[in-house]
Amino acid sequence: MSVFILKLIAVVSMLIDHTTYVLRLSGWLPPGQLYIAGRAVGRIAFVLYCFLLVNGFDKTRDRKKYLSRLLLFAVISQLPFTLAFTAANYRGAAETLFSFDALRAAVLLLPLIVCFFTLCERRPEPLLFFLAAAFALASLRLTVAGICLFDPEETNVFYTLAASMAIMMFLDRLFSKEYDVLRALAVLAALGVELYFVQRNADYGLKGVAMITGLYLCRKKRWAQLAVAALWCFVEYRWCLFDYPQYAAYFIGALCALLPIALYNGKLGPKMRSFFYVFYPVHLALLGILFVFILKH
Repeated sequence: MSVFILKLIAVVSMLIDHTTYVLRLSGWLPPGQLYIAGRAVGRIAFVLYCFLLVNGFDKTRDRKKYLSRLLLFAVISQLPFTLAFTAANYRGAAETLFSFDALRAAVLLLPLIVCFFTLCERRPEPLLFFLAAAFALASLRLTVAGICLFDPEETNVFYTLAASMAIMMFLDRLFSKEYDVLRALAVLAALGVELYFVQRNADYGLKGVAMITGLYLCRKKRWAQLAVAALWCFVEYRWCLFDYPQYAAYFIGALCALLPIALYNGKLGPKMRSFFYVFYPVHLALLGILFVFILKH
């Protein structure tokens, strides 16, 4: 299987998952086997995206540009993500509200600027711009006419992917012995600020970063990556195995991602990179508009 096929599988499973979830939030789909099946299919997507990110890290010619692109889509996707996945939006129950935590934004931004200046060879103006915008949104809460548009307690999956990319860049430099000890500790502290203040609220949170880091550390051996992914699936979904067995399909769905990873042949396939990036915010925006505004109960 090529990169294109893996991305296509991930996109289709993600679309099924998100559509199922929004249908449930909006009241169009009752809880039951159909809902569980749709969400179970969606468990495939994140495992594949993690593998693809690590694979792309090794193959890209410009890691700084790669990180900039992830941060840009974290910014673009935040409003559609909040609109589609905030339960209160389907009830119109949220009060009009605007708040911006400037102190939190400053705490986030200043050490991270230092961090990414250190990670990059040259002054990364676009990277810093996208970084500032991403973490400004992570400090903003905005609700208008009962519709929540931004929520710092829930940030989209591109935050997870970007944080993981930064950690891989740091580890790559560290393993190549290009850092002295003091510089390495400074960068690690800056990443720690991001992980504590933002990443724990992001989609898949710190567990998502842990899986990507594990896949990166084992990237030379496919069998080791499969073992990391399988272990992560067990840890992430052990609750449905032991406490809520009716949701065991979630664990099985996540494990299904291991098959296409095992069959990956190292080939790129058709180049449609922009489509796979744009699809995420566009499909969330369409789901949010359709079910929050048009088909709202």
